[in-house]
Amino acid sequence: MKKSFTIKEKATIALRALTQTESPTVIASATGAHPVQIGMWRKTLTDNAHLVFERTRNESETIRTLETKIDELHRIIGKRAEEISWLEKKSSLSRL
Repeated sequence: MKKSFTIKEKATIALRALTQTESPTVIASATGAHPVQIGMWRKTLTDNAHLVFERTRNESETIRTLETKIDELHRIIGKRAEEISWLEKKSSLSRL
């Protein structure tokens, strides 16, 4: 039966393979992953390790941008709520 691994498990196994204190066969026996798959995860990790730091910076900028948009939307909602309240008062006065 094929075993599925979470992203965190894959990263942990790949890091374990990078230390090279154990052979891929030993790691495979302990984790249930195939030795070839472990080698592929290790290669993916080494090829893309620089992205860990790049994503953090980009995600921070994206979060900041989204927070600014949220603040603006809250301001607009507050303004619209005031306008609706004012219009409701005006319409109730005009009915009298």
